[in-house]
Amino acid sequence: MNLKKLMLSSLLVLATSLQAADNIGWGPGSNPGRDPGRDQGRDPWDTRPTDPRDPWGNDSGSSVRDVELQVRQYFQAQARLDLIQDYYIRSQLQGKQIRAITITASTEAGNGEMRLLSNGQSLDQPQRVARQMADYTLRVDPFANTLGQSLRNLELEMRGRFYVEKVVFNLLQNNGPGYPGPGTPSQPQVEVVRQQLNEQIQTEGGLQLFRMFNLAAERQGQALRRVTVLARSQRGSAQAQLLVNDQNSGIAQSIGMSSTRLSFELSGQRIGREIQGLRLYFRGNIVVEEVSLEFDRGGVINPGPVLERRIEQVINQRLYDTSGVNLTALMRIDQRHLDRVVDSVEVVLRNSDYGARLKLCQQVSGPYATVNCGNISTLYPGAQTVKLSSVNFAKLSELSLSVRMGMIDIERIIINLR
Repeated sequence: MNLKKLMLSSLLVLATSLQAADNIGWGPGSNPGRDPGRDQGRDPWDTRPTDPRDPWGNDSGSSVRDVELQVRQYFQAQARLDLIQDYYIRSQLQGKQIRAITITASTEAGNGEMRLLSNGQSLDQPQRVARQMADYTLRVDPFANTLGQSLRNLELEMRGRFYVEKVVFNLLQNNGPGYPGPGTPSQPQVEVVRQQLNEQIQTEGGLQLFRMFNLAAERQGQALRRVTVLARSQRGSAQAQLLVNDQNSGIAQSIGMSSTRLSFELSGQRIGREIQGLRLYFRGNIVVEEVSLEFDRGGVINPGPVLERRIEQVINQRLYDTSGVNLTALMRIDQRHLDRVVDSVEVVLRNSDYGARLKLCQQVSGPYATVNCGNISTLYPGAQTVKLSSVNFAKLSELSLSVRMGMIDIERIIINLR
């Protein structure tokens, strides 16, 4: 009888314990202090916050989420941290748009500085980092924020004795819930096309955007919203202007010594209608790093006829110490090729002098007349082939050959067109 009472008491104690454990969520497969219903069906690798509202103040259905990288490292003096070197982090970010970067860090003396480098360039001035641990949010270039496409590398540059706790990537998924995707009437559809350059301009010069982006052939009838240029001045003051149909479209904008992004608004003027010519004009010693055009989606696209991309002719001409002979004077060029953009020119020649020099120059006429020359090639005696790169997206009709300090016999010329 006593044995039966003892077994009954044990069963009652066990039942009471299981009920208590169930009430506080300590059942099988759960964690202490967590609501088991809250994590039900949750991917263990999902880094989205479990708070019903995300850090940006959006509802739980928002398309913004975070990817977190634990760093926990000290950095001395001047250092760079590759933010996307880790394979797992890079795979999570691949093809995603990065909205901003949040760095949790501190510095030993409270006077360290850091900045974010996107594709090796910074949008902002360095940000001061205090001695106490804190969060610092750094913005990402909105024109180059998709990893694996427009964004190739992402680094944190630090000056001072740093401790970095973690890095949080704030992502924006364009087609997620709460963010209008393609076909949503309330969201304007925009297309951005971009050319990354390393074009140097001395004193003054320009870039012909119609040629650079092949606007006449590929963008007829499309509405252009704005032109954006990323450039830096190599010394002193510098300015940029946008010329539409050879007329100033607004006031000139200043270019700083560090990379400066300038935007010129065009309010949806259409290529081939309101815009028959488009040119960026610069004053000063400048390096142009990037040019972007922003279009409204849609419009008439006319690809135009398919033209050959290589012209080769035997000319058997002698040039001696000349400042410039136009290619159209040396070769027989069909009129339909004169306005085409040249990528490079190859010259098959024989040189009879030591130290003779050859270069390719662009001569632009009109109210903003300029002469832009490429790198000088020093020739050695004898037969050789010299390849000269074009400059400033020059048209074939604008290019000339210059020879200094010698005499050369040109056998043939090959023009490579874009």
